[in-house]
Amino acid sequence: ELPTVVVDDVTAALGRLARHVVDRLPEVVVLAMTGSQGKTGTKDYLAHLLSEAGPTVATRGNFNNELGVPLTVLRATPETRYLVVEMGARGVGHIAALCAIAPPRVAAVLNVGTAHIGEFGSREAIAQAKGEIVEALPADRTAVLNADDDLVVAMAGRTAAQVVTFGGPTDGPAPDLAVSEVTTDELGRQSFEMVHRGSGATVHLAQVGAYQWRNAA
Repeated sequence: ELPTVVVDDVTAALGRLARHVVDRLPEVVVLAMTGSQGKTGTKDYLAHLLSEAGPTVATRGNFNNELGVPLTVLRATPETRYLVVEMGARGVGHIAALCAIAPPRVAAVLNVGTAHIGEFGSREAIAQAKGEIVEALPADRTAVLNADDDLVVAMAGRTAAQVVTFGGPTDGPAPDLAVSEVTTDELGRQSFEMVHRGSGATVHLAQVGAYQWRNAA
């Protein structure tokens, strides 16, 4: 006796509803990220920074699958300026499907590790799946790639978008955003120098962990 929407596939319908919302909010900048490790922490860093520039909606916890992504999108309103979406994958084609729900304007690949290697079979197969996020970008969008991960930086050849790289000290070409002089204090908090397009800054992190500089970059 209540209003009811009846569909053949609830998951597919949720995704279509979320895409409808994205299409109705053309001013929203969708920023998506994937990777084997660090997605949730990096997503939180990004949402914290963007919230200083405008109303921001971001993935709660690690709601990064075919249910979590549309639920994140459906929290956006006409006032939302930035939509930060974490995307996970358990197989080839999953990221592409999530990008169809929330087409990113900026997409980042953090790394290719061994998480879910039981489902994928190899790091190369994981890279194939993760790279779907940059394949979804048209030429006027931006792909952000980890220059320190060979499988990630190779994804530059899989996208039509502008590529921006980040990374630490290297013997090869410097990444677009270069990190150096990483130090760790007695509490495990990191500080580092960051340079992008000739402008530099010293960054001090309040979180602990030897990997945090890369998430922050």
